[in-house]
Amino acid sequence: MSLEEALAHLVNDLELDDELEPESTTVDLEAKGLTEVPMAIFELQCCEELFLAENMLTVLPEELGNLEALQDLNVTKNALTQLPESLGTLQQLQGLVCYDNSLVSLPETIGGCVSLQGINANSNQLQLLPDGLCNCLALEGIYCDSNALLELPEAIGNLVNVDEMSFNHNKLNILPPRLGEMANLRMLRLAHNNLAALPASIGGCTKLKGLFLNFNRLSRLPEEIGQLKLLEDLNLEDNSIVKLPKALCKGSCESLKGLYLQNNKLEALGFKPKLMPHLRKMSLGNNAMSAQARAEAEADLADAGVESVTTRY
Repeated sequence: MSLEEALAHLVNDLELDDELEPESTTVDLEAKGLTEVPMAIFELQCCEELFLAENMLTVLPEELGNLEALQDLNVTKNALTQLPESLGTLQQLQGLVCYDNSLVSLPETIGGCVSLQGINANSNQLQLLPDGLCNCLALEGIYCDSNALLELPEAIGNLVNVDEMSFNHNKLNILPPRLGEMANLRMLRLAHNNLAALPASIGGCTKLKGLFLNFNRLSRLPEEIGQLKLLEDLNLEDNSIVKLPKALCKGSCESLKGLYLQNNKLEALGFKPKLMPHLRKMSLGNNAMSAQARAEAEADLADAGVESVTTRY
């Protein structure tokens, strides 16, 4: 059977809306009840977009690497436990969307995806990220929420073009010192982990605008947090913070708009909100403050025009 005939049968069997030809650049097989990928697909040398989301796939064959022109791969909501080693041969791949699977790891060969700009691996079972990922120097966004990550690669500092990372709902105990080399990082989400400390190098992430650390085990923050002059939102809720760093209390984070501190162990606010001219919202409830200290803090907030809020994330 020729490739043209195989593709025609595929269109008919799956009742596809679009025709498939050897020169097709987009293949959309979403929600077709597939338990395996039709092998004819891997002969489409011009394929740039492959959509396989919402099927029942348990494996992607190594033939995936034949799609040398592939730029976007979406395998969301399947039952994949791993991705093929041949993934690393896809030098044109820019977007990898694989959330809602059962992936326990990503292939080390992913470092060969030199054009990769974004990866969404939310809601899997990842415990580690491969060191090879740190060779994907074009990366701009990494999303790995709701996994079981224990740590991040030491070489993550290589990824100087990343501007957003999200690792909410993992099991991170520690962050690598080289995190501070990610000079273009704008948004860092680390809520619901097991972090007891931040590396001092965090001060090197001078473009950070959002830092979300709620629901961890932090008791203090490094003084270097004061180097984050562009930081607008800092969420420290549900930790064990006993005292804020001096640099923060002196207003060094001059762009701060939201500071969220409820459910910690602060005995006093430790600063005058007027020192932060852009501050608009703060949560402060359920700390270790006396009634008098809490009243003074609330008065200072009101005097500075800062809204006292209650938030849950």
